[in-house]
Amino acid sequence: MPDAAYAQAGAGDNVASATIGVTWDLPWRHENDWGLWEGYLDLSLGRWRASRAGAWAGHREVTQVGITPVIRLRPAGWRHVFLEAGIGANWIFPIYQNGSRQFSTTFNFGDHIGAGWQFGPSGDQELTLRLQHFSNAGIRHPNPGENFIELRYARRF
Repeated sequence: MPDAAYAQAGAGDNVASATIGVTWDLPWRHENDWGLWEGYLDLSLGRWRASRAGAWAGHREVTQVGITPVIRLRPAGWRHVFLEAGIGANWIFPIYQNGSRQFSTTFNFGDHIGAGWQFGPSGDQELTLRLQHFSNAGIRHPNPGENFIELRYARRF
């Protein structure tokens, strides 16, 4: 059973995203002078709505499915604050188009960095601000990539 579920909304250059997902805590933890290091596995399902210019007037919607291992740091002395980063595999279909930019593959990498705050009576809720980038890492061209600023709300079980 997952350890948390989340809803996330984001925006980029003429594109918006809505994502839901679940996470599983990884059995790895390490504490040092920087703080507590933890990990989790993120399974996501999202929809992107991209504007298309010129002959492609209107909008283009795609589905994104991803799996991402994430490392999280809870800095020493900051009980409710965390930083995180992850990189994972994503399938975006049909092939994404946004204006004159078009991905060349349905398989893409998704990497992110984020900062968040844990709250609630038992610390079971989180808000995270994330910067996320999707691209195929040069596997095939063109490879324009897409960037998002995202806000995530998660609830731990």
